[in-house]
Amino acid sequence: FCGIFCPMCLECDISRHYGECLCWPLLPGSTFALRIGTRERHKIQGTLCEDRLVVHCCWPFFIRQVAQELKMRTSHVYEIRAVPKDTLV
Repeated sequence: FCGIFCPMCLECDISRHYGECLCWPLLPGSTFALRIGTRERHKIQGTLCEDRLVVHCCWPFFIRQVAQELKMRTSHVYEIRAVPKDTLV
């Protein structure tokens, strides 16, 4: 939700998820690298030219798209069960 009103905050959150420093979005070219990395990591089709256009012409929408991709691809359901006490060694 914060991405709608503050794309920079959302970009910082995405960077944190990928293990980068929170200052990562402030570096020149970092958004372009984030786009390429996301595309390659999740096997999303596209070209460098398309990435360049999207990052420079539609930056807020691009950040929202990356967040949505990340949410779709990392929403796994995990089942957590307690281990019975008598089975511990």
